[in-house]
Amino acid sequence: MSKNLLRAPIELAHRVNVDKETKTASYRNDFMRDRDRIMYCNAFRRLDGKTQIYLIGSDDHRRNRLTHTLEVAQIARTISQALGLDEDLTEAIALGHDLGHTPFGHAGERMLNRIMIPESTVKVPESPLYVGNTDYKICEKRLEKPYYGFKHNLQSVRVAALLENGYGDSGLNLTNYTLWGMMHHSNLAYRDDDGAPNYWSVFTPALLVENGQQAWSFEAFVVAQADEIAQWHHDLEDALRSGAMSASAVCGKIREILIGIMSESDKRCLEEMEQDAEQEHYDRKHFVTLASKVVVNTLVTRIVECSNQNLQKISSVHTLNENTRLNFFREHTGDEPYIKNAIAFDAYKDADGARAETMETLERFGDAIRTEIHHSPEVERMNAKGMYIIRKLFQAYATHPQQLPDISIVQFMVETHEKNSTSGANYPDMASAYKLSSGRVRSDFDAFWNDKNKNAESRKFSARVCMMRKICDHIASMTDHYAIEEYEKLYG
Repeated sequence: MSKNLLRAPIELAHRVNVDKETKTASYRNDFMRDRDRIMYCNAFRRLDGKTQIYLIGSDDHRRNRLTHTLEVAQIARTISQALGLDEDLTEAIALGHDLGHTPFGHAGERMLNRIMIPESTVKVPESPLYVGNTDYKICEKRLEKPYYGFKHNLQSVRVAALLENGYGDSGLNLTNYTLWGMMHHSNLAYRDDDGAPNYWSVFTPALLVENGQQAWSFEAFVVAQADEIAQWHHDLEDALRSGAMSASAVCGKIREILIGIMSESDKRCLEEMEQDAEQEHYDRKHFVTLASKVVVNTLVTRIVECSNQNLQKISSVHTLNENTRLNFFREHTGDEPYIKNAIAFDAYKDADGARAETMETLERFGDAIRTEIHHSPEVERMNAKGMYIIRKLFQAYATHPQQLPDISIVQFMVETHEKNSTSGANYPDMASAYKLSSGRVRSDFDAFWNDKNKNAESRKFSARVCMMRKICDHIASMTDHYAIEEYEKLYG
C-alpha cells in the first residue's frame, strides 16, 4: 500500500537533547533509531522476567511482558502496513509501551500507585504521603506539584526519558512521537478510585511538536488497539492452557461475540474447533492454534477495513495532500473524537466519529475471558503475594534508603541537587555524578539524608517525596524473581 497522507509527520519529530546526537547512516531515520534504542535498552530485556497474568516460571509457555510486547509489535505493524502508516514509529511505540511495567503484573502496578498517592493508606514508615505520618502533613499547594501516583504507561515514559541514562539526563532521548505514543497506549488515569497520577506532567515538553501542540499520531492509536487485541487472544490461550475455560466455553464466547464480523474461512475454522471441543480426546495444541488464528485474524481484518474507511474520510474532508498534511497535524489534537476513534472496529457513522457498538461488544469478549482467569485461585494468590512483597520492599527501603542500589542514590542526588549542594555536595548532572566513586556518592548521600539540623533541606517534603519516587522507580524496574529474592534477603 502507498504511504498514507495521515502517517506521522517525521518532519516534526525532534529530541530533547539534540547535543547528544551524532550523525548516523542515511538509511536509518529517527523512528528507526527510536525502535533500536528501545530494543537494546536494559528495561526492554527485563520484560522477559515480568508477569503478564501468571507468575513467571509457573509455565514456560505462558506469556510474560516481553512475549506480550513482541505480539503487540507484530499486530500493530501489520495494521500500520495495511493502512499505509509509518511502520517504524508503530514498532518503536509498541516495543516501548510496557517498559515501565512492574513485577507481578497489574497488581504490582496498583500497589505502587496506592503507596504513591496523597494520604496513602498503605503504611510505609518515613513516607510523607502516608496518612498516619503526622511529620509530613499534606497541604493543597503540595498536591498541585507533579509528585504523585504510579501508572505503567506513565512510567514507561519516565524510563525512556530519564531513567535509562543512555544519553545523559534525557534517558534514551527518544523522539516526541514515540514518547507520546508510549504514554497514550493506555489511559492516563485509573477508571476507579485509584485516581489520576500527575507525575507524568514533568515530561510534557518532551511530547510536544511546537507551540504547545502534542506529538499525537494515528500510529499511537494503532498500538493502543493492538495492545487490546494481543491481550484478548493471549488471555484466551492462557485460559485454555490453565483449564480456566473449557474448549466448548471458548467456542461459545467466540460464536456469541465475534461471529458477526468473521470471514467465511474463519467461520469454517470455528466449526472445526466446535467439532474438536465435542470430543473427549482432541489435539489441544491444534485447538489453541486455531483459536488464536480465528480471534487475531478476525479482529485485525475488521480494524483494517474500518480504519481504512475512516482515514480516507478524514483525508477527503480536509482535502489533504503532501503540501497540507503538516498543517493538519499542527491544527488538530489527538483528543478530538473523530481522530481518536479513527483506528477502530467500526466505520464512522457520523461526522463526530463517536465510539461505535462493535468496540463495546469486543470489550465484553475481553471481559468474559478476564473474568475466568484474572479471578482464578492461582492468579489471586499471585496477586496477593506480589502486592505484599512490594509493600514490604517499600517499607524496608523507606526506613533505610542506604539499601538502594548505587544508581538510585546517584539519581536522587542529581534530582535533589539544589538542596544537597547546600551541604557541600555537587551533583548538577549524571555525567558529573558518574565521575565520582560509589563510596564518595554514598558518603555524600548519608551526610545529606541524615542531617540533624532542624531546618535541613533533606527533611523537606519535596526531598522526601523524591526519595519515595526513587524507591518506586527501583521496585518498578524489578523482575518477579528479583523482587522475591530482595524480599528474602531483607526479611529472611
